[in-house]
Amino acid sequence: MASMEDLELLKAAIALALADGEIQRTEMGVIKGLAVRTGVGHVSFEAILNAAEQNPAFANNDLNFTPEKAKRAVEVLAAEAASDGNVSPKDRAVIEHITGQLKISSDQIDITWKAGIR
Repeated sequence: MASMEDLELLKAAIALALADGEIQRTEMGVIKGLAVRTGVGHVSFEAILNAAEQNPAFANNDLNFTPEKAKRAVEVLAAEAASDGNVSPKDRAVIEHITGQLKISSDQIDITWKAGIR
């Protein structure tokens, strides 16, 4: 069973993938892999994905992470954003919104961002 933090990361990854209006194949691969690693079943995954697609404010939902999990979440999201070869301004805006919610300092964001994209 997925922890609440794992579900939060999955929701954040889906919100990021939807930032530019459609989920690219590479992004979907990252998201599905994350769902499998966190133990989210197919039906639950589809329900979360459908909720995100139907709710434009999905990315604005509050996120709850421990500080260490927050850092890892940003690394995963940065890698996802770069997975299609193009980090769009909308991708970056979603990540900045998420890092703001997680209270990650701006200097820590750059370090974490680079760790995710490496």
